[in-house]
Amino acid sequence: MKPLSLLGALFMAATASASAAEPVVSLAGDYGEPRVIIPASADPGLAHHSWPKVVRAQDGTLVVAFIAGRFHGNHGEGSPAVAHSTNGGKTFSAPHVLKRFTAQSEHTSAGNVALGVAEDGSVALLSMAYRASAANTVDGWRSTDGGRTWQAADTATLDRNQTGSVFGEVPAVPGKGLAVFGHYRNGSLTQTQGLWFAWSADSGKSWGKPQAFTRQGLVEPAFVFSTGRFIGLVRTKDTADHYVQFTSDDLGKSWQTLERGLATDHPGRIALPSPCLVTDPAHPGRLYALVSERHGDKTPGGLLGRVVLWTAEAKELKWKRLGEVVRFPRTLGQRRDITYAWMAPLGGDEWFTVFYCGQVHGPSDIYGLRLRVPAQ
Repeated sequence: MKPLSLLGALFMAATASASAAEPVVSLAGDYGEPRVIIPASADPGLAHHSWPKVVRAQDGTLVVAFIAGRFHGNHGEGSPAVAHSTNGGKTFSAPHVLKRFTAQSEHTSAGNVALGVAEDGSVALLSMAYRASAANTVDGWRSTDGGRTWQAADTATLDRNQTGSVFGEVPAVPGKGLAVFGHYRNGSLTQTQGLWFAWSADSGKSWGKPQAFTRQGLVEPAFVFSTGRFIGLVRTKDTADHYVQFTSDDLGKSWQTLERGLATDHPGRIALPSPCLVTDPAHPGRLYALVSERHGDKTPGGLLGRVVLWTAEAKELKWKRLGEVVRFPRTLGQRRDITYAWMAPLGGDEWFTVFYCGQVHGPSDIYGLRLRVPAQ
């Protein structure tokens, strides 16, 4: 393994789990009890972990990418970080910060990340950074050893206000390469809202020019490639009770849109952060979506939020609810910042799920859960 960087050593030397001083409560849904897998750093500048993504590399290594900062949001000093597991998620390496952002940086915080595995087995990672609504950029890296070491990618076509943000999976399209999706934001040069995607023909070493495909005010797009088509679920800016669904059967030359693609079944007031959307390698054509919910109703016995698992076939896209993966009770103490779940296949019907939970301005942990999704 590559020797730890100074920032990685700081992570290992001291951690301060956000759950350590909080009430011991269960987060279990229908699939078991989650646990902290990457605890918050004792360094306040890196203690808030958020927006995790996870993939399984070709050698079986689990790679988690996330943002570590003071908090997530404008000037939160978030930085893209990675950790990996070689034993199916039982333990993870000390996090490694790929690029440090501070309040004195040109861009004062990193935001979302996008993560995927290319056909050659390399892991591709992209991360956006921004300075409030004034400026934004996209950085990229690539790992050829299951997330142990990383090399910078060429993102000259995507950086410095040319795009905005990236999010979700980086789908591998056979014979074409990798695709990354994102949304435009304030500070972008060509347009300040809408969605874009770009191709990499060299397994994430470099990226082509972004292609806009809608000007609708949507953010944090989650896209996959399955049965010859792109499929996406995208949240609205007001985090409504549904996701807008996109499909393309010609590699992004044209798009079809369904305004209410997947809608929550929760009857009360709700806000939906962006979803996780993944394909099932054990069952070609099957999709899974993890829908993170934040509940606004405060009825006795109610939840702060939950993570719900849904499934659909790629050709029909008739979404079916399978069960609750995580339940966040209102007895979490100061831990009020939750969700952004993601998952990766472990083989067969087993999956590994990650999400974050912690303080809004303070320590936040990455949780993990190994779960089995029975055959449908």
